[in-house]
Amino acid sequence: MIILKLGGSIITDKKTYRKFEEDRTRKIIAEISKIKDKFIIIHGGGSFGHIMAKEYNIPGRLNKRSLYYMSLIHYDMSDLNMRVSKILSEYGMGNIPVPPSTYIYGKKKNYDIFRYYVKNNIMPVSYGDVYIKNRNYIGIYSGDDIIYDLSRIFMPEKVIFFSDVDGIFDKNPKIHRDAKLLKTVNKDFNFENDSIDVTGGIINKYNSMVKISKLGIKVYLINGLYPERIKDIGKDNFYGTVV
Repeated sequence: MIILKLGGSIITDKKTYRKFEEDRTRKIIAEISKIKDKFIIIHGGGSFGHIMAKEYNIPGRLNKRSLYYMSLIHYDMSDLNMRVSKILSEYGMGNIPVPPSTYIYGKKKNYDIFRYYVKNNIMPVSYGDVYIKNRNYIGIYSGDDIIYDLSRIFMPEKVIFFSDVDGIFDKNPKIHRDAKLLKTVNKDFNFENDSIDVTGGIINKYNSMVKISKLGIKVYLINGLYPERIKDIGKDNFYGTVV
């Protein structure tokens, strides 16, 4: 089994509200559809989730106003999920969308729905989303956190993150020209965070990758602009980061 994350930075334009990068998404899915293995797919929110969440201070206190914006964010994320699901189906990857609201509520998480679908050879497709954390607070269950929780349950052969960078760098490659790609990572590093990502950006991704690797699972970060690199996983010429 492979658990795969389609990062919001690669399937959307994170700076433009609700702009879906369909061509990029199709290119990635066309590549993974060639792999004969079981998948669980999780995708990020990008501009369908982060922009409005940041503007209206979500996660945050639950009130009439925030509940209204929570519902809009959930609608946008459901829309993005259906777009990804449709493309997967078009490439012969039968799947079923699984909204986080079906398995997280308050402090409880119930992954039986994933177990059922995987057992019956149906590919679940879920995503980071808003949820009611308690009677006073709206939370966000990020895609990276979902992947960690699912990795503990299913212990996949590998976990793959598709993002908009070539891998983990010693510094932010979008700002520093001299940034160096770390092909393997097993220590802490400093990375300037992307302030628009309310779930932690590359820092949270790195932390999730390290946590997953401590389960004994190989974790890979690949640039989604070059999804064909997935074929080189395990080879000396693999271009990306392995944790």
